[in-house]
Amino acid sequence: MKYPQLTVYNYKIAYYAIRIFGLYWLIAQYYRFLQLKSRPKELFEPVFWLEKIIFPELPDTGVFVGMLVACGIALMASLLKPSYVLNILIFLLITLINLPISANFGVRHTHHLIILGFFLSIFLLPKDLEEKDYKLVQYFYLGLLVTYSMAGMSKFLGTAKNLIKNTDKLLWINKGAAKMNTYDNYYMADMEVPGWIKDLYAYDNLWVVLTVVGISLQLLCFLGAFNRKLLTFFMLFIVIFHLYTYEFVVADALDLIPFVIAALFPYHIFKRDRRSAY
Repeated sequence: MKYPQLTVYNYKIAYYAIRIFGLYWLIAQYYRFLQLKSRPKELFEPVFWLEKIIFPELPDTGVFVGMLVACGIALMASLLKPSYVLNILIFLLITLINLPISANFGVRHTHHLIILGFFLSIFLLPKDLEEKDYKLVQYFYLGLLVTYSMAGMSKFLGTAKNLIKNTDKLLWINKGAAKMNTYDNYYMADMEVPGWIKDLYAYDNLWVVLTVVGISLQLLCFLGAFNRKLLTFFMLFIVIFHLYTYEFVVADALDLIPFVIAALFPYHIFKRDRRSAY
């Protein structure tokens, strides 16, 4: 397949894979809700202005389960017959469900990439896409990947700013920067740093290289939107990146890994005709 055809082909499968992932995500959020429900209600503190209006307190179990069920039905209906109306409803419900779960004090991840993925796919119905529409799919990929590029850019700009101003702040290029970031996050989470992580951080020079390479790859993630081989490469990088942040930064973002795979996986490798132009 040529690149335009290959791009549209992969997205058509990804559209359904993302919605199947959505069903799993709803189940995961139910168990997360039960965890939050077991905490003292005084610990719940909304972060966003919208959440302060809609969910000033953790919603009742019946209300939350009702949203989960409604979203699940919409997702299954979307699998059977994709439509703009269903996609808009799914996006709104997932955003609402996410608010009290991830957007409150003490929770370290907001699932913004998942919400963004459902938003960007609202008007990209697989039955309507043709080979000539591959650029629309590129915009979908770009919208997801640019979030990582922006994170990488902010780290580069922050480092450059502190170098120019000659501040005494710890820089990402300093020895021990990655180690201090890990230790600080474990401290904030009131957790002890595992011994095997302490042993790995003994290699100071290696971690400086790994940190610079990691930030550089973050910055370049957006390029994957325009090249299939690069997209597969950055998909693998993002998976490794989230595994790292889960273990070393205590960032509870494991749900992003199956989402990233569902959205970016090279499904064309399973076709018999594997001739393609990248």
